Amino acid sequence: MKYTGIIFLLLITFSCKTEEDKHPEMLFFEEALKKDFIIENVGNKPNYYRDTEKYVFLKTDNSAPKKELIIYNKKNKEQLKTIDIDNLEFVIDREGTIFGFHNESEKAFTYQAPLFDKKQLETVSLDQLSDKSLKVTYASEIAQKELDEAAADKLINEIRNKTIQTTFVDSLNCAMELYGSYELILKYPSKEMYVNDRLLFKGSFLKTKKYDMKDCMLANVTLDETDYFGTKHLKLEDEITLSYHLEGSNHFVMGVSSNKLYYYEFRLNDKITKFKSAYPIKEIDNFEDQILLEIGSDKYKITTKK
Repeated sequence: MKYTGIIFLLLITFSCKTEEDKHPEMLFFEEALKKDFIIENVGNKPNYYRDTEKYVFLKTDNSAPKKELIIYNKKNKEQLKTIDIDNLEFVIDREGTIFGFHNESEKAFTYQAPLFDKKQLETVSLDQLSDKSLKVTYASEIAQKELDEAAADKLINEIRNKTIQTTFVDSLNCAMELYGSYELILKYPSKEMYVNDRLLFKGSFLKTKKYDMKDCMLANVTLDETDYFGTKHLKLEDEITLSYHLEGSNHFVMGVSSNKLYYYEFRLNDKITKFKSAYPIKEIDNFEDQILLEIGSDKYKITTKK
């Protein structure tokens, strides 16, 4: 039985269709473009991340030595502010306000639109609602009612759920999840707070229909699919799979990967160049009036030769 998965992977590997290079005469990326264009490796550049009605957010990728979120006015494309996001887990709401938790300082912050000034958020502890704490607090009631363990647990859960309901849910506008399993930004009419605690998800979960908790509206993620950043210069015309192969360090952890070829057309001014690449290429949307192409962690600026 232990070899069933391996046999299955082998069947997949050798039954998958592969193709020959459709254009063996076609040049690869840099070799093809260098005839008519200047290609410059520019390292890390910010790319479109999110947008709202009034703002556009560009973000450097995770491999950058300095990770930044750059905020622009959406209408006039004026740069408004740059925020250091090293060690910051964050979300952006529909109004453009940034909410995040800094992993090094272990503090929660907000950057409120339109000024985006940094402000520390209230962080909520729910230690007083743990099983241990509640059983100490209500020990006399449990003893007076002579409750067995099951009945005591039921009482504790009822008290906890009622406290969560009245303290956190009744006046709640909406909530936003960060990237941790138990991290929430809770928004109320006059304040926001950060909470990271399993107790919010214990028993009757906060994120269930029981509490009818509404998610906050988040920023958009599809501006790069419009013509907001201008004309697209790169077009994927085709891709093929040359081969498949098994990978993995032992008999129990294995997978199937493939070697591919991507065929592109690049247009800039009156120049049109077709080329191929062993890796997918992405055109970076930016406000610097530059043509930027991304291959893995490398970014290239393309300009026409004079």
